[in-house]
Amino acid sequence: MQQLLNGSKRLEGFSGIWKFKKLGNLATNINSGGTPKTSIESYFGGDIPWVSISDMTKSGKVILDTERNLTTLGFSNCSAKLFKPGTVLYAMYASLGECNIAGVELCTSQAILGITCGPNLNNEFLYHYLNYKKSYIKSLGQQGTQSNLNKSMVANIELYLPPTIQEQIEITKILNDIDNDLNKLISKREKIL
Repeated sequence: MQQLLNGSKRLEGFSGIWKFKKLGNLATNINSGGTPKTSIESYFGGDIPWVSISDMTKSGKVILDTERNLTTLGFSNCSAKLFKPGTVLYAMYASLGECNIAGVELCTSQAILGITCGPNLNNEFLYHYLNYKKSYIKSLGQQGTQSNLNKSMVANIELYLPPTIQEQIEITKILNDIDNDLNKLISKREKIL
């Protein structure tokens, strides 16, 4: 997997030089979410999925539902933004570097960035790449009570990319197959134990 994401192993039929590019130059949108006042009950219990760090750590690759949903009133009383399916969700603090993909339209807490990929970046490739570089990116975090990133730091992350979006897509297909095989083995092991 690492060799596919660092360019040391190339897929048949692809050539050209991999280059470093800043995430902020490849994304059409990078925004954080928001949280309404949790003491106001009427802000919660609606139909707008609201992703917290807890949802990210409990979910697999794709988030389809959340522990808590916002009402329209709750959504309009905070800085949360709606992210479309396919948006890459990225934790800036708490579980720094946790990464998922929105499977439905949803919003997030302020601890999470929604990254919309532009035409030269495949969202699933970005998901795999950010997971591959998780340890390194965590080391970039600002130190304090807990390590954290901010929007600007994430936008400045340099991705090492193949020269075409098609190669990103083909790499992603292989990585998804590997993930599926691993998940099947884990499931099989859990049934045995």
